[in-house]
Amino acid sequence: MNAAWFKLAWCRPASWLPVLLLVATNSVLGETKLGSSLGDTRAGIVTTAEEQAMGRAFVAAARGQMRFIDDPLLVNYIETLGQRLAAGLNGDTDHLRFFLISNKLINAFAAPGGRLAVFTGLVLTTRTEAELASVMAHELAHVAQRHLPRMMERARQRQLPATAGVLAAILLGGQAGAAAMAATSGAALSDQLRYNREYEREADALGLMILTGAGYPASAMIDFLGRLDQENRLQAAGAPEYLRTHPLTQNRLALVEGRLRQYPEFLFEPSLDYHHARARMSAVFGDDADKVAGAFTHDMRSDNPVVARAARYGQLLAQVQLGDHTTAAANAQELARDYPDYPPYVIALSQALLAGGLAEDAVSVFQGLPDHARTSPVVAYYLADALMKAGHLADARGQLRTALRGAPEMAELYRLLARVEGESGHLAQSFQALAEYHYWRDEVDQALLQLQTAAGHSGASAYLEASIGARIKEIEAQIAQDAAH
Repeated sequence: MNAAWFKLAWCRPASWLPVLLLVATNSVLGETKLGSSLGDTRAGIVTTAEEQAMGRAFVAAARGQMRFIDDPLLVNYIETLGQRLAAGLNGDTDHLRFFLISNKLINAFAAPGGRLAVFTGLVLTTRTEAELASVMAHELAHVAQRHLPRMMERARQRQLPATAGVLAAILLGGQAGAAAMAATSGAALSDQLRYNREYEREADALGLMILTGAGYPASAMIDFLGRLDQENRLQAAGAPEYLRTHPLTQNRLALVEGRLRQYPEFLFEPSLDYHHARARMSAVFGDDADKVAGAFTHDMRSDNPVVARAARYGQLLAQVQLGDHTTAAANAQELARDYPDYPPYVIALSQALLAGGLAEDAVSVFQGLPDHARTSPVVAYYLADALMKAGHLADARGQLRTALRGAPEMAELYRLLARVEGESGHLAQSFQALAEYHYWRDEVDQALLQLQTAAGHSGASAYLEASIGARIKEIEAQIAQDAAH
């Protein structure tokens, strides 16, 4: 799975997988004797224009309530895992978007328009990539079964319309969500948007198909749900946030466990990428770098070589957070020397050197990477960042524009490009890039404002004026279409 760090998406499984999923899903769901009133049981993704509009508004509202992680390595990891799982689904999978939210809550949810979010608290509660994949597969199943749109329609019929802001409060949960619901009719709506037991049975059945179709063991789902149930019983402070919208009963656990007999058991090798992503979340987005560093010191003695290696990586990232740049750089250099084909180590070394003010050295470390790694959009981002801070603005611009041709939806590339263009004195291009950054973050109103500012700096360039004007018309049309739904 190392290639996940270099690519924005996994290679799709063999072409027979969607057919296998379709046949097997109908078979498995048939055993639950679900009525036709619960909707189509085909494993397909369908999102309407109205749902896409609600999805954009939802994400824009959610960004005001929670911290969305924009770290390219972590964003790439969660998107890659999501796309690997979605590869076996039919339909409009191009509209699926995967987000990572920095929050201790154990939570994950599917929002309108195929937006799926996972909280870092949930990732850090899982013990294997297969367990994390089981939760994401379950959420993908909710999307494929159109559970949320059906629940929203039911709420609308009961005169409880769901605005994007209230919906964000309900799904995000926590104190901010409770406050927002208390000030609105959100509490009543929240009752309507809890997945019922039949929906959960559907999502478990299809989720197992998605999980195993992507090459993960089915047992991971019951391992995680069983542990969550046990922790729920021991917690005096209440159930984990995830269980508030995903009711977990003993009957549901028994049904999932019963279905495991249909799937072969096999050993699943520990995922290098998963453990490194987990370590990065703890070190960079944790609350106590000293405490995290101590935990990594303990894990470095693990008998599992993957866990021990990831702990070395996490410890050096924690050292950067603590300001010990020299030690961090030395540890990163040792890892990069031991494992020269794994880009996260070179990226960590570059970041440690940048933090220590050694920008030219931070650029040079990328020369040791193989060609296929240097051309990946994620690596290009960190290389361009080092080039910019070393004053090589033209080279940084070239790296970013090349990367964007392969990954035009990668928002962070646009934000860095905006900085490079701004420092180069190209104001129109800077605001133009910033507009695309906001657009791919579902902040279309802000994108339009940035484009209008860019138009005021286009000068005498007819080409620049035309390209900005054309993009303004496109986004104005989308805003008008969203408003009509």
